[in-house]
Amino acid sequence: MNIGKNRKPTIGDVAREAGVSMATVSNVINRRSVPLTADTISKVEQAVQRLGYRRNAMAANLSSRKSNELGLIIPNFGGYYGRFAEELEHQVHGFGYHLSVFSSNGMNPDLERRHMELLLQRRADGLICHGLAMSVDTTRQIVGEGTPLVIFNGWGWPSDVASIAVNLDFPGASAEAVRYLLQQGCRSVFYAADRLAPGANAQREQGFAEGVKRCEARAVGAFGVSDYDGNQIEQAGQIDQIDQIEQIVSAILDVGELGVELFLDQVLQLSDRRSPIGIYAYSDAWALRLLSECHARGLRVPDEIKLIGMDNELFSQASYPAITTFDMPVQRQTHLIACCLLQQLGEELAPEALALLSEARSTAAGGREILLPLTLLPRRSTELSGNAE
Repeated sequence: MNIGKNRKPTIGDVAREAGVSMATVSNVINRRSVPLTADTISKVEQAVQRLGYRRNAMAANLSSRKSNELGLIIPNFGGYYGRFAEELEHQVHGFGYHLSVFSSNGMNPDLERRHMELLLQRRADGLICHGLAMSVDTTRQIVGEGTPLVIFNGWGWPSDVASIAVNLDFPGASAEAVRYLLQQGCRSVFYAADRLAPGANAQREQGFAEGVKRCEARAVGAFGVSDYDGNQIEQAGQIDQIDQIEQIVSAILDVGELGVELFLDQVLQLSDRRSPIGIYAYSDAWALRLLSECHARGLRVPDEIKLIGMDNELFSQASYPAITTFDMPVQRQTHLIACCLLQQLGEELAPEALALLSEARSTAAGGREILLPLTLLPRRSTELSGNAE
């Protein structure tokens, strides 16, 4: 097809070139979830490429009152958040949506205002926001404009702002970290907190305290000595392990404020240096710093110190010894978030996706929450003495 040099190709030109209807071209370009054969999609894409067609997004927005753009606001682009953004982009792409990602840089007020103005100006169809990425008041302004919202890793948000949240079960993971460290023979357990991340850290602190409480309660059951799961113990060799659990030494210390050197000083003092000592860190990054400090002091991991991190960062596998950590279900979390938002936008979801959304439970704040468990990945940093190489 010959098009004048001064004329831009239209959607009608693409339809004629591909031999399909303009509606079909629109469905392919906007990646709508309608039945289309691979051959049809290929014909349209080849016609678009040959003619050099570019979709006029602004005109499409005005005519359809839909931008096919979603906004994601995260605290930063590192580690888990980067993986989260990449996976979420993949999830929404299949429904024809573009994902614009913004970093709040720790709730910077100027950035908050700019992000809000951009999202409203660009008429984003929906918003996904981390619980620490924007303030409730700023988010309320966006929702007040009628923009659907899904919160992730946010706790206690009012239901008029966030009707649903998809959260990771940090309390459950933290309680499991305590149980596992004690099971591996630790005589004391400590949580290396980072209170610069108030929401997620508070969840970890809550779970750590609950984990200590549970282990103390389960050490001696109504029917005699029992293990961590309440099962009666008959082997005499395990009684010593239970005796130490009845006298659990534990503490929550802010490693972010103290630094790793002072943190370890306090841990050694509180534990009376009775090894092995269990340390559960807020993140793999803090666990790695603690591991390095242990190496510098000649403290043997895992014989004297046992370490657990959080996030399953690549370096946690490459460190020596490899760091026991928790894996975050990023793919499942982003899939659920995409389903929550797309449902609010009126997209047709598969029965399997609708079944997943039924997992939501009511919260004290009046909203709904889907809680996802984390998976413990045992590695050498917590192995029983004599097993680590």
